[in-house]
Amino acid sequence: MVPSKLNLKQEKRNWLDLPSDVTFNILNRIGMVDILENAQKVCTAWRKICKDPAMWRVINMNDIPRFGTRLFPIEMCKHAVDRSQDQLVDITASADVSAVKMCKHAVDRSQGQLVDITIVFLYDDDLHLYVADRSSQLRRLEMAHQFFFGCVKLTTVALMKFPLLEELNLYEIRISKEEIETVGRYCPMLKTLKANKRGYEGSLMRYNEIAIAIGQNLLGLRHLELIGNRMTNVGLHVILDNCHHLETLDLRRCFCIDLKGDLGKQCSEQIKYLKLPYDPLEDYPYIHVTESEYYNTLILLLR
Repeated sequence: MVPSKLNLKQEKRNWLDLPSDVTFNILNRIGMVDILENAQKVCTAWRKICKDPAMWRVINMNDIPRFGTRLFPIEMCKHAVDRSQDQLVDITASADVSAVKMCKHAVDRSQGQLVDITIVFLYDDDLHLYVADRSSQLRRLEMAHQFFFGCVKLTTVALMKFPLLEELNLYEIRISKEEIETVGRYCPMLKTLKANKRGYEGSLMRYNEIAIAIGQNLLGLRHLELIGNRMTNVGLHVILDNCHHLETLDLRRCFCIDLKGDLGKQCSEQIKYLKLPYDPLEDYPYIHVTESEYYNTLILLLR
Protein backbone atom coordinates (compact mmCIF):
# COMPACT_ATOMS: atom_id res chain seq x y z
CA MET A 1 0.00 0.00 0.00
CA VAL A 2 1.43 3.39 -1.02
CA PRO A 3 1.36 5.88 1.89
CA SER A 4 -0.67 9.01 1.26
CA LYS A 5 0.94 12.46 0.95
CA LEU A 6 -0.74 13.32 4.25
CA ASN A 7 0.98 10.42 6.04
CA LEU A 8 4.35 11.33 4.52
CA LYS A 9 3.93 14.88 5.71
CA GLN A 10 3.10 13.69 9.21
CA GLU A 11 6.22 11.48 9.30
CA LYS A 12 8.61 14.37 8.61
CA ARG A 13 10.81 15.15 11.59
CA ASN A 14 12.44 18.41 12.50
CA TRP A 15 15.87 17.39 13.75
CA LEU A 16 16.23 20.70 15.55
CA ASP A 17 13.39 19.66 17.86
CA LEU A 18 15.34 16.70 19.28
CA PRO A 19 16.10 16.83 23.02
CA SER A 20 19.48 18.45 23.65
CA ASP A 21 20.93 15.28 25.21
CA VAL A 22 20.03 13.26 22.09
CA THR A 23 21.54 15.92 19.81
CA PHE A 24 24.67 15.97 21.99
CA ASN A 25 24.97 12.18 21.62
CA ILE A 26 24.66 12.41 17.83
CA LEU A 27 27.10 15.30 17.41
CA ASN A 28 29.58 13.64 19.73
CA ARG A 29 29.91 10.81 17.21
CA ILE A 30 31.12 12.94 14.30
CA GLY A 31 34.67 14.13 13.78
CA MET A 32 36.37 17.24 15.10
CA VAL A 33 36.52 18.83 11.65
CA ASP A 34 32.82 18.27 10.94
CA ILE A 35 31.88 19.87 14.25
CA LEU A 36 34.04 22.96 13.77
CA GLU A 37 33.44 23.40 10.05
CA ASN A 38 29.81 22.34 9.70
CA ALA A 39 27.70 21.23 12.65
CA GLN A 40 28.20 24.28 14.84
CA LYS A 41 27.06 26.52 11.98
CA VAL A 42 23.65 24.88 11.57
CA CYS A 43 21.80 26.84 14.25
CA THR A 44 22.18 28.54 17.62
CA ALA A 45 21.10 25.42 19.53
CA TRP A 46 23.69 23.23 17.82
CA ARG A 47 26.40 25.85 18.28
CA LYS A 48 25.67 25.94 22.00
CA ILE A 49 26.01 22.15 22.21
CA CYS A 50 29.21 22.20 20.14
CA LYS A 51 30.74 24.70 22.56
CA ASP A 52 29.96 22.50 25.56
CA PRO A 53 33.34 21.47 27.13
CA ALA A 54 32.03 17.93 27.54
CA MET A 55 31.94 17.66 23.74
CA TRP A 56 35.73 18.00 23.71
CA ARG A 57 36.74 15.47 26.35
CA VAL A 58 38.09 13.32 23.48
CA ILE A 59 40.00 14.88 20.55
CA ASN A 60 41.09 12.76 17.60
CA MET A 61 43.13 14.43 14.87
CA ASN A 62 42.77 11.40 12.61
CA ASP A 63 39.89 13.09 10.81
CA ILE A 64 41.95 16.12 9.75
CA PRO A 65 41.67 16.56 5.93
CA ARG A 66 44.42 14.77 4.04
CA PHE A 67 46.13 15.16 0.72
CA GLY A 68 44.90 11.99 -0.98
CA THR A 69 45.51 9.42 1.72
CA ARG A 70 48.48 11.20 3.30
CA LEU A 71 48.83 14.26 5.46
CA PHE A 72 50.69 17.10 3.75
CA PRO A 73 53.57 17.76 6.17
CA ILE A 74 55.53 20.92 6.81
CA GLU A 75 58.77 19.01 6.11
CA MET A 76 57.53 18.06 2.63
CA CYS A 77 56.78 21.71 1.90
CA LYS A 78 60.24 22.77 3.11
CA HIS A 79 61.83 20.13 0.88
CA ALA A 80 59.86 21.39 -2.11
CA VAL A 81 61.04 24.95 -1.42
CA ASP A 82 64.65 23.76 -1.26
CA ARG A 83 64.25 21.98 -4.59
CA SER A 84 62.96 25.19 -6.21
CA GLN A 85 66.43 26.79 -5.87
CA ASP A 86 64.99 30.29 -5.39
CA GLN A 87 62.73 29.98 -8.45
CA LEU A 88 59.53 29.57 -6.45
CA VAL A 89 56.84 32.08 -7.51
CA ASP A 90 53.71 30.64 -5.87
CA ILE A 91 53.02 28.30 -2.96
CA THR A 92 49.99 27.04 -1.07
CA ALA A 93 50.66 24.82 1.93
CA SER A 94 48.49 25.72 4.87
CA ALA A 95 47.18 22.29 5.84
CA ASP A 96 49.51 21.74 8.80
CA VAL A 97 49.12 25.23 10.21
CA SER A 98 45.32 25.20 10.05
CA ALA A 99 45.20 21.69 11.53
CA VAL A 100 47.37 22.66 14.50
CA LYS A 101 45.25 25.77 15.05
CA MET A 102 42.13 23.63 14.89
CA CYS A 103 43.55 21.21 17.46
CA LYS A 104 44.46 24.07 19.80
CA HIS A 105 40.96 25.50 19.40
CA ALA A 106 39.46 22.13 20.34
CA VAL A 107 41.73 21.95 23.41
CA ASP A 108 40.59 25.44 24.43
CA ARG A 109 36.96 24.39 24.14
CA SER A 110 37.53 21.47 26.50
CA GLN A 111 38.23 23.98 29.30
CA GLY A 112 40.47 21.53 31.13
CA GLN A 113 38.14 18.53 30.73
CA LEU A 114 40.21 16.82 28.02
CA VAL A 115 40.92 13.18 28.95
CA ASP A 116 41.93 11.63 25.61
CA ILE A 117 43.82 13.07 22.63
CA THR A 118 45.28 11.56 19.47
CA ILE A 119 47.80 13.66 17.55
CA VAL A 120 48.75 12.22 14.16
CA PHE A 121 51.82 13.66 12.44
CA LEU A 122 50.85 17.32 12.98
CA TYR A 123 53.03 17.52 16.04
CA ASP A 124 55.59 19.91 17.41
CA ASP A 125 56.92 20.92 20.83
CA ASP A 126 54.60 23.89 20.96
CA LEU A 127 51.46 21.79 20.39
CA HIS A 128 52.55 19.19 22.97
CA LEU A 129 53.13 21.90 25.58
CA TYR A 130 49.89 23.64 24.64
CA VAL A 131 47.96 20.45 25.41
CA ALA A 132 49.90 19.84 28.63
CA ASP A 133 49.33 23.35 29.99
CA ARG A 134 45.57 23.03 29.55
CA SER A 135 44.85 19.34 30.18
CA SER A 136 45.82 18.22 33.68
CA GLN A 137 43.00 15.63 33.58
CA LEU A 138 44.45 13.79 30.57
CA ARG A 139 44.24 9.99 30.84
CA ARG A 140 45.29 8.93 27.35
CA LEU A 141 47.84 10.44 24.95
CA GLU A 142 48.54 8.99 21.51
CA MET A 143 51.03 10.46 19.06
CA ALA A 144 52.04 9.13 15.65
CA HIS A 145 54.58 10.28 13.07
CA GLN A 146 53.92 8.72 9.67
CA PHE A 147 56.84 9.85 7.55
CA PHE A 148 60.35 8.41 7.24
CA PHE A 149 62.14 11.74 7.68
CA GLY A 150 62.45 14.02 10.66
CA CYS A 151 63.09 13.25 14.30
CA VAL A 152 59.92 13.63 16.34
CA LYS A 153 60.52 13.49 20.07
CA LEU A 154 58.52 13.74 23.25
CA THR A 155 58.67 16.94 25.26
CA THR A 156 59.88 16.15 28.77
CA VAL A 157 58.39 19.27 30.32
CA ALA A 158 54.98 18.34 28.94
CA LEU A 159 55.17 14.81 30.37
CA MET A 160 55.59 16.29 33.84
CA LYS A 161 52.11 17.82 33.58
CA PHE A 162 50.06 14.63 33.15
CA PRO A 163 49.68 13.23 36.70
CA LEU A 164 46.58 11.18 35.78
CA LEU A 165 47.96 9.68 32.56
CA GLU A 166 47.07 5.99 32.25
CA GLU A 167 47.94 5.29 28.60
CA LEU A 168 50.81 6.59 26.48
CA ASN A 169 50.83 5.38 22.87
CA LEU A 170 53.75 6.34 20.62
CA TYR A 171 54.17 5.37 16.96
CA GLU A 172 57.41 6.37 15.20
CA ILE A 173 58.11 8.83 18.02
CA ARG A 174 61.60 8.95 19.50
CA ILE A 175 61.75 8.23 23.23
CA SER A 176 64.75 8.21 25.54
CA LYS A 177 65.80 6.75 28.87
CA GLU A 178 65.34 10.16 30.50
CA GLU A 179 61.77 10.48 29.22
CA ILE A 180 60.90 7.03 30.54
CA GLU A 181 62.25 8.10 33.92
CA THR A 182 60.15 11.28 33.75
CA VAL A 183 57.01 9.28 33.01
CA GLY A 184 57.78 6.95 35.91
CA ARG A 185 58.18 9.89 38.28
CA TYR A 186 55.32 12.13 37.17
CA CYS A 187 52.75 9.67 35.74
CA PRO A 188 52.29 7.15 38.58
CA MET A 189 48.98 5.83 37.19
CA LEU A 190 50.40 4.71 33.83
CA LYS A 191 49.16 1.23 32.93
CA THR A 192 49.77 1.10 29.16
CA LEU A 193 52.89 2.06 27.20
CA LYS A 194 53.26 1.61 23.46
CA ALA A 195 56.67 2.70 22.20
CA ASN A 196 56.54 1.36 18.66
CA LYS A 197 59.09 2.31 16.03
CA ARG A 198 59.41 0.23 12.89
CA GLY A 199 62.40 2.18 11.63
CA TYR A 200 65.61 1.34 13.51
CA GLU A 201 67.28 4.26 15.20
CA GLY A 202 70.41 4.27 17.32
CA SER A 203 72.58 1.56 18.85
CA LEU A 204 71.65 -1.64 20.65
CA MET A 205 72.91 -0.02 23.84
CA ARG A 206 70.37 2.78 23.49
CA TYR A 207 67.49 0.33 23.07
CA ASN A 208 68.65 -1.67 26.07
CA GLU A 209 68.80 1.55 28.10
CA ILE A 210 65.16 2.24 27.21
CA ALA A 211 64.09 -1.31 28.12
CA ILE A 212 65.99 -1.18 31.42
CA ALA A 213 64.44 2.22 32.19
CA ILE A 214 60.98 0.74 31.60
CA GLY A 215 61.72 -2.15 33.96
CA GLN A 216 63.11 0.10 36.65
CA ASN A 217 60.59 2.95 36.50
CA LEU A 218 57.24 1.65 35.22
CA LEU A 219 56.53 -1.12 37.69
CA GLY A 220 52.75 -0.78 37.45
CA LEU A 221 52.51 -1.48 33.71
CA ARG A 222 49.79 -3.88 32.55
CA HIS A 223 50.28 -3.54 28.80
CA LEU A 224 53.53 -2.95 26.92
CA GLU A 225 54.19 -2.73 23.18
CA LEU A 226 57.76 -2.43 21.91
CA ILE A 227 57.35 -3.14 18.21
CA GLY A 228 60.64 -2.68 16.36
CA ASN A 229 62.72 -2.37 19.53
CA ARG A 230 66.33 -3.59 19.14
CA MET A 231 66.89 -4.48 22.78
CA THR A 232 68.69 -7.73 23.59
CA ASN A 233 67.86 -10.33 26.21
CA VAL A 234 69.48 -8.05 28.81
CA GLY A 235 66.80 -5.40 28.44
CA LEU A 236 63.92 -7.88 28.25
CA HIS A 237 65.12 -9.64 31.43
CA VAL A 238 64.91 -6.38 33.38
CA ILE A 239 61.34 -5.79 32.18
CA LEU A 240 60.15 -9.28 33.08
CA ASP A 241 61.93 -9.30 36.44
CA ASN A 242 60.42 -5.99 37.58
CA CYS A 243 57.07 -5.45 35.84
CA HIS A 244 55.19 -8.17 37.72
CA HIS A 245 51.73 -6.88 36.75
CA LEU A 246 52.42 -7.13 33.02
CA GLU A 247 49.62 -8.96 31.17
CA THR A 248 50.27 -7.99 27.55
CA LEU A 249 53.68 -7.86 25.87
CA ASP A 250 54.14 -7.15 22.16
CA LEU A 251 57.63 -8.03 20.89
CA ARG A 252 56.96 -8.02 17.15
CA ARG A 253 60.02 -7.10 15.07
CA CYS A 254 62.23 -7.29 18.15
CA PHE A 255 64.76 -9.36 16.22
CA CYS A 256 67.69 -8.94 18.62
CA ILE A 257 66.20 -11.08 21.39
CA ASP A 258 66.51 -14.87 21.64
CA LEU A 259 63.45 -16.59 23.07
CA LYS A 260 64.55 -20.19 22.52
CA GLY A 261 65.73 -20.88 26.07
CA ASP A 262 64.74 -19.86 29.59
CA LEU A 263 63.78 -16.34 28.57
CA GLY A 264 61.16 -17.63 26.15
CA LYS A 265 59.80 -19.91 28.86
CA GLN A 266 59.62 -17.01 31.31
CA CYS A 267 57.71 -14.94 28.75
CA SER A 268 55.13 -17.63 28.05
CA GLU A 269 54.62 -18.39 31.74
CA GLN A 270 54.50 -14.80 32.96
CA ILE A 271 52.69 -13.01 30.12
CA LYS A 272 49.03 -13.72 29.41
CA TYR A 273 48.96 -12.17 25.95
CA LEU A 274 52.32 -12.45 24.17
CA LYS A 275 53.21 -11.47 20.60
CA LEU A 276 56.50 -12.78 19.25
CA PRO A 277 59.08 -11.12 16.94
CA TYR A 278 57.91 -12.84 13.74
CA ASP A 279 54.17 -12.54 14.35
CA PRO A 280 52.34 -10.64 11.55
CA LEU A 281 52.01 -6.88 11.75
CA GLU A 282 48.87 -6.28 9.70
CA ASP A 283 47.04 -4.63 12.62
CA TYR A 284 49.64 -1.86 12.99
CA PRO A 285 47.36 1.22 13.12
CA TYR A 286 49.52 3.70 11.22
CA ILE A 287 51.08 3.39 7.78
CA HIS A 288 54.73 4.44 7.91
CA VAL A 289 55.44 6.29 4.67
CA THR A 290 58.61 5.09 2.99
CA GLU A 291 61.15 7.28 1.21
CA SER A 292 59.94 6.21 -2.24
CA GLU A 293 56.30 6.92 -1.34
CA TYR A 294 57.32 10.35 -0.06
CA TYR A 295 59.11 11.30 -3.27
CA ASN A 296 56.28 9.95 -5.44
CA THR A 297 53.83 12.19 -3.56
CA LEU A 298 56.24 15.12 -3.81
CA ILE A 299 56.50 14.68 -7.57
CA LEU A 300 52.71 14.79 -7.87
CA LEU A 301 52.60 17.97 -5.79
CA LEU A 302 55.26 19.69 -7.87
CA ARG A 303 53.62 18.98 -11.23
